[in-house]
Amino acid sequence: MLNNKTSNLIKILSDLIEGKSVTALDYHVSNANQYFKTIKDSGIELTEQRIVNTHNKGRTKLRTLSHELENIQKAKDYLFNLQHKAQ
Repeated sequence: MLNNKTSNLIKILSDLIEGKSVTALDYHVSNANQYFKTIKDSGIELTEQRIVNTHNKGRTKLRTLSHELENIQKAKDYLFNLQHKAQ
């Protein structure tokens, strides 16, 4: 059975693999930035761009998956492992 942390990580990683650009503000979890760190610590490259935060005067990072084929495959493999560990 999936725990909340794994479920959130799967959702974020799935969005990145689908080619979406995401920010921590896109997810209603206590600290979405921790999931991006976990993804990067797994050897997956993310492209990060600082953008204006729509909720306040600060800035946030817009993240996308780096487009190298090897990097995309790493992300897919990691997602597969996460999905099957929970079964």
